Amino acid sequence: MAPRLIDSPACAPLRQTERTIGRAGRHHGEILQGLWRPQSPARADPVPCLVTLPVPYAGSEAHFRLAPGRQIEVHPAGKLKAMCAARVALDSLGATAYGGVLRLRCTIPIGLGLGSSTSDVLATLRAVCAACGTQADADMLARLAVRAEVASDPLMFDGTVLFAQRDGRVLEHWGHWSPEFLLLSIDTHPRSRGRDTLRLPVARGEDMLADYTGLLQQARAAFQAHDPAAIAAVATRSAELHQNTVPMRGFHALRALRSASGALGLQIAHSGTVAGLLFDPQTDPRTLKPLLSQLRSLGMAALGFSRTGHHTSPGSA
Repeated sequence: MAPRLIDSPACAPLRQTERTIGRAGRHHGEILQGLWRPQSPARADPVPCLVTLPVPYAGSEAHFRLAPGRQIEVHPAGKLKAMCAARVALDSLGATAYGGVLRLRCTIPIGLGLGSSTSDVLATLRAVCAACGTQADADMLARLAVRAEVASDPLMFDGTVLFAQRDGRVLEHWGHWSPEFLLLSIDTHPRSRGRDTLRLPVARGEDMLADYTGLLQQARAAFQAHDPAAIAAVATRSAELHQNTVPMRGFHALRALRSASGALGLQIAHSGTVAGLLFDPQTDPRTLKPLLSQLRSLGMAALGFSRTGHHTSPGSA
């Protein structure tokens, strides 16, 4: 049975001329992506999981207007996951006789691993719920997002969560604190067409599970201690382990640059081409200009500096 939204026994659509808006944030890949060992003997298979690195930038904005009939018109036309999300939300609300017009504006580059599809989907879900006079909680939004795009990022949650991206559920809550870094964003393969997340292999096997079980223990301890350096080390190790599953272009050169530049760690988008060097937040970006030249010599593109941390706004509207 399809999940129904909380406290919405009947959908009460707004007038068809009214347009509602939903917004969602973005992230910069992951601090950690790997496998989680289930605590229940009822499920023996390891669960793919991740912890994202949020950044304080806008993501997607969705405008939705209800219309009779099930057709959903989407602009731009290629936003198929968002179109699917609109249909999923309407059906889950019981608004099966409605469709509508969906217009999206997204500032996130596609295919780099920065959460563009989830941002589109989440903004759409929020806009459709608003059009139907209701609001979904984060848990329900996560489940609906997975139904729309198979695997989702946890942009709908405040704070830091260990998230099962293909199940749409939070495995562990790690609090509302997040580490402060000066982040240098790097596209490791700027002339590529990006990556199709759903076509990428997933880490498997007992050896990998043992590695990630130990890494998750380190990550829990690092967040509990509010230790940015330890979290940067976790991100570096997660990126290294991921090379066994999906190698990233120029990764070894980036790892050498991390050591030479004094960065605390190296973080990647596990399903994209973007990497991030994590520096102490007191670092002056002007002192890193020689690093930008080195990146260009490697055929990589520096996308700019940003700051992460507890001041980062959650991706909601």
